[in-house]
Amino acid sequence: MNPPGTRNVSLPAPGGQSTAIGYLRTDLCGHRGFATARLRLAAIAHGYRLRWLVELPADPRPDHLTTLRATLDRTGADAVIVAATTHLPGRQLRALRTLTPVIVDATVLPETHGFLARLRSLFGRDPLQR
Repeated sequence: MNPPGTRNVSLPAPGGQSTAIGYLRTDLCGHRGFATARLRLAAIAHGYRLRWLVELPADPRPDHLTTLRATLDRTGADAVIVAATTHLPGRQLRALRTLTPVIVDATVLPETHGFLARLRSLFGRDPLQR
């Protein structure tokens, strides 16, 4: 049985490859599928395979660090990948780093809601302004 708030998102890693668990606060993720894909890509970029995903609401019950520690112990994962530092604010992030390596997915994607936004992202400024 999985620890509360966790779900298996991939098969166990092949022999010798380091594994990681992902962590998302559900109240901070608009598109959880997209956030999960980003965590998987961050894991690959750092040489890990995402094995589990822990999704918890902002409510402190259950305690997020306790749940992450239990998931690390149960899965034998080597690291935790979080979508942003805001998912584990303040002392929580520092406390987790004393237990295991923590990778923060620092990918910043531009908002492109239309033609002008795409032009701004290409040229670095608003092309209609001189």
